[in-house]
Amino acid sequence: MSVEINISRDSAELTATAALEIAGRIKAALKVKSRVRLVLTGGTLGIQVLGDLALQEIDLSRVDVFWGDERFVELDSDDRNEHQALLAWPQLAHANTFRFPAPNIALDEAAVKMNSLITSELGELDHKGSAFDVLILGMGPDGHIASLFPGHVQKDNWVVAEPNSPKPPAHRLSFSFAALNRASHVIFLASGAGKAEAVGCALQESGCDLPAAKVLGIESTTWFIDQELSRAL
Repeated sequence: MSVEINISRDSAELTATAALEIAGRIKAALKVKSRVRLVLTGGTLGIQVLGDLALQEIDLSRVDVFWGDERFVELDSDDRNEHQALLAWPQLAHANTFRFPAPNIALDEAAVKMNSLITSELGELDHKGSAFDVLILGMGPDGHIASLFPGHVQKDNWVVAEPNSPKPPAHRLSFSFAALNRASHVIFLASGAGKAEAVGCALQESGCDLPAAKVLGIESTTWFIDQELSRAL
C-alpha cells in the first residue's frame, strides 16, 4: 500500500487541510455505517486539528471516540489530552468517549481495566480487519507516536502501560502497535525541520525501527507535513 504525503505552507494550513481530510473520511463512513470509530491524539498539532474539526459539522452523536494515548493524570488536569481536546472542540462532549482511567488506581491496573473495556467493545486484538475508521497520530522528534517510545518494549495488548515516559508526565497509557494497526485510515501530523530525520526514516520502505514506521492504515496512510519539514527531508 502506498503512503501519501500532503505538504502545507505552515502548521495552520497543515491542520486545516488535515481536518478536511479527516472530516471527509468520517462523513463518508457515516453514509454506510451507523457509527464511526475515531482515534484522537494530543500534542500541539493534534489539539490544533481538533479546533479545525470543530468547524466541519460532524454528527458526533454517531461517533465513538478513542484516544491513542493519555497522560495518567486527573481528569481535569491541564496535561490530560482529553481535557485539552474538549477546550478545542467542545462538541466532543456529544460523542461516545472511551475514556482512559484516572490515577485513583495503579497504572498497571488501569491498563488491565482499559484492556477489558476495549476488548468488550471491539473483540480480541488478533481479529482481522478494521477496528477503527480514522486514526490521527502526531510524532515526536525522536519518532515516538502515542506513548510508544523508541527502545521501549511493549506487549501486544489493546492498551499498554508506560511507566517511564521520556517526556513528563512519566506515567502514560497507550494503544499498542497492534491496536494502532487496526485502523482503516491513518493520518500523521508533523511539522518543523527538527522532525525531518524521524519522518525520513519512517517513510522508508524498510529498515526503520522508529515507532512512527510501525503503523500503517489498512486502506490508506497520509502524512500531513509543512514546507519547513519537507525542505529538510
